[in-house]
Amino acid sequence: MNKKTFITMMLALVAMTGLAQTKTATVTGYSPALKDGTLVFAGTGGSSHVVDTVQAGHFAYTLPVEEFTESFLSFLGDGCPNSHTLIFLRPDVTVKVTGNDCLNPLWKVESPIPEQQTQNRLTEYCHDVLKERMQMALAKESREKDDSVVMILMKRQMDILPSLPVDAATISTLYGISRWTTNRKDFPYMEQLKEVEKAIAARAPKGFEDQLAEIHTYVYPKKEQQIAEELSGNETVFFKKYDDVAPENILQTILDKYKGKAVLIDMWETWCGPCRAGHKEMAPMKEQMKGQNIQFIYIASPSSLPTSWQKMIKDIDGDHYYLTEEQNHYILNHFESSGIPTYAIYNTKGEQTYKSIGFPGNDVIRIELETASK
Repeated sequence: MNKKTFITMMLALVAMTGLAQTKTATVTGYSPALKDGTLVFAGTGGSSHVVDTVQAGHFAYTLPVEEFTESFLSFLGDGCPNSHTLIFLRPDVTVKVTGNDCLNPLWKVESPIPEQQTQNRLTEYCHDVLKERMQMALAKESREKDDSVVMILMKRQMDILPSLPVDAATISTLYGISRWTTNRKDFPYMEQLKEVEKAIAARAPKGFEDQLAEIHTYVYPKKEQQIAEELSGNETVFFKKYDDVAPENILQTILDKYKGKAVLIDMWETWCGPCRAGHKEMAPMKEQMKGQNIQFIYIASPSSLPTSWQKMIKDIDGDHYYLTEEQNHYILNHFESSGIPTYAIYNTKGEQTYKSIGFPGNDVIRIELETASK
């Protein structure tokens, strides 16, 4: 055996060893209603990417899975609603999803994972309401009409939750309901939600303490005045301090505070998984760039529960702004963005030099910031 052949074999062995150590789960699916070329999106941790393209109604993909986790499946193509299927995964599991239409959240999900059985029971119990909502989405009905159906869906979910096992599926559903109430001050089923939250917390096994604590903050939120008082001495946190600034002036008002510095603006919300993943990924880079002429600014809105926002920003180094919905909407429109996370970079002259909808990676951000700071 010559030296070149030996090296090639060793590299192949290393590659095979790496693959063997990577834990994965597989999802296969079929629906005759899916058109060829429909994009399949899937992922975990609140983020997703294209994993396959539908051919003859079939698709399949594999995701890296180190432990039990939630994953999401959605489609982009003709006749597909803007909705996702919640699929629970663990290493070495194969899940099969099948349907006769494009309404994938209603499809049959075959899985050996107990939490998926719970999710299937929830889906079946709410089948007619879920179907109505997806059909409304395809018809592009108004947000007001959609909200009315969401109310019915949440009432239906709360009716069945107490009879289901307390696991990741039920707690995920309870989390969704409790978080949604922050956008509806007149939520009519608040008393029922409090009873369901109490019952599930009493029966929950160990391991769900953090999720239950966050749900509790949604169900029993602090008063804004109390939060403002708790944050009053913090010079890097601006909780509703700019409510009286006109939306068209808010961005410049913020930027004026940092004249002569390069600025990164991060538009985010507490409920946004990709936003939070971006914070975690950027943390080491920010530490390395300390001392440079750079300021990190984080902007959120009332769609984030103030108590959750107050808790999360403790672990995010930078200046934090909690703006009105109108102000936040104006800034996103200014950046020509309809989604989060959205990032914008300004140079030391106050000129916008970069924008990204979605996290572009540390290398891109570092280069753009270093250029803007000169």
